[in-house]
Amino acid sequence: MTANSPLICRRCGFTNVPGDQFCGSCGAFLEWEGEQAAPDTAPTVPTAPDVPPVTTPTTPYIAPQGAPSGGEGLIRCPACGIANAATRTFCQSCGSRLVEARRVAPVTPDQIAAAVNAPNRPVTVTTTTIRSSQAEAAPAASGGGVLKWIAVMAIAGLLVGGGAVVVGNVLRGQGPGSAASGAPSAPTGQASPGVSVEPSAPSETASAAPEPTPTPGPKAEQLKLLGASASSVVGNLDKFQATKAIDGDPATCWQEGSTTEKGEWIEVVFARSKVTAIIVSNGYNASKALYRGNRRLKDIEIRVGDAAPVTVRLKDTGEPQKIDLKNVSGAVAVRITIVSTYPSVQTSVSGTPFDDAALDEIVVMGIPGA
Repeated sequence: MTANSPLICRRCGFTNVPGDQFCGSCGAFLEWEGEQAAPDTAPTVPTAPDVPPVTTPTTPYIAPQGAPSGGEGLIRCPACGIANAATRTFCQSCGSRLVEARRVAPVTPDQIAAAVNAPNRPVTVTTTTIRSSQAEAAPAASGGGVLKWIAVMAIAGLLVGGGAVVVGNVLRGQGPGSAASGAPSAPTGQASPGVSVEPSAPSETASAAPEPTPTPGPKAEQLKLLGASASSVVGNLDKFQATKAIDGDPATCWQEGSTTEKGEWIEVVFARSKVTAIIVSNGYNASKALYRGNRRLKDIEIRVGDAAPVTVRLKDTGEPQKIDLKNVSGAVAVRITIVSTYPSVQTSVSGTPFDDAALDEIVVMGIPGA
């Protein structure tokens, strides 16, 4: 539109002053509803002279030369403070209904100075019902013009806000293809059309193969004993031979035959294996009287293969006792040497207490072939 030509409202036909934004008769938004008047067409309704807009409600308006300065000449808008011609029903700047009783009074220099120097205060807007014929002719048109103007401002606000969001995402490194913008981005290592992308090196977490679960090794088991020997046997009797300590019979046992128990030993042999533990049953367990009537092993020294000996104290019981050992690979023999003994006592068995130490059973645990 040409800013210097009158604008005719297509909705109501009212001729508006050049520069008006809203129709003075029906309040329509002239950017949409106005059209330029033909050069040879004279306005049918007298128009008010150009009135410059006032930027803030608190700044008084000074009418230009040739414009009415008071009395019945101008009507000030109660919403934005713009002075409008007396012939207008709606404000030329914001489209609000004009209050007919409020006229523009002459402004003095003292009032201008007071308005400039006064602190900002909230503006109170008083709405008064207008009883003019033009207002009653098109009550719905003004509302539509205001609504359209509000819609334009809202759309402009959305566009500005959207631009701010895009700029913020760019500054944070979120491009149009980022998750923040909602647009799908190309997968890692895949080029967009016309763009060459070098495949990224896989991270250590992604490339590292899962650690294999360690395979449990063979479990220790009772080794098969191939034989037994001893330093001495009481009376050289068959029922007290070293092999009686590996026969699995609790009624039999090995008994040493020396007058001094310390240093006497018994040794068992087996196929090459890794030894993990031994289990011993102490004493002569054929009966309770025989158990207490003979000496029992107390402190013993255990030697597995060529490994250093280990000294262990046994409990004074005929129940099996397990002794865990350091895993010794490649062993073929275990030797038990007496260091000390529990004393024997007189029982119902004739001849007690006997001066011989007895060992009921020996079991060797390990992994064959290791």
